[in-house]
Amino acid sequence: MDQFNQYQQSQLPTTTATSIFNLDAQSSTFWKGAFIGAAAALLVTNESVQKGVVKVVSGVTAAAQSGVEEIKEKYEDAKAEAQAEMAAKKLADE
Repeated sequence: MDQFNQYQQSQLPTTTATSIFNLDAQSSTFWKGAFIGAAAALLVTNESVQKGVVKVVSGVTAAAQSGVEEIKEKYEDAKAEAQAEMAAKKLADE
């Protein structure tokens, strides 16, 4: 009978009494995830936060576009300079 009890105990799953949906509620990662999820839900549903995020994203997009335009201008300037140098070199070679 003692062997049966040992076998039965070894077959039982080891769960803690503090588990929720098979998650360990005493784990620090569980609580970090719960707090991050709650904060994200609060931020996503808050209208003023949504407006702020849209403003930031539009500002970043505008800054990126102006940066791209600046790069395009620099590229065109460098291209024009290179073409002018090539034309000057052709004239000098003739």
